[in-house]
Amino acid sequence: MKSLRIPLAVTMLALPALGLTACANTEERQAQQRLEDRQNCKDLGFKEGTEEFGNCILKMREIRARKEMNDNPNFGFGLGVGIGL
Repeated sequence: MKSLRIPLAVTMLALPALGLTACANTEERQAQQRLEDRQNCKDLGFKEGTEEFGNCILKMREIRARKEMNDNPNFGFGLGVGIGL
């Protein structure tokens, strides 16, 4: 019984660390996407601090969101049946 306590304890300590790693990866990816959006808008000739630059950033986000929806097999058409009582 004692031999099971150590692996269980290690597992219980490791799970929160894995969760934090996933959050960090998501935040890093989002930060990288923001940098890419800014650079893309600059490359297109928009000047930072202008309304047009802000609109460009929003359009980049919109394009990415549409692409993610199209790439997600769980998004879109579905069929459901329900019974209400």
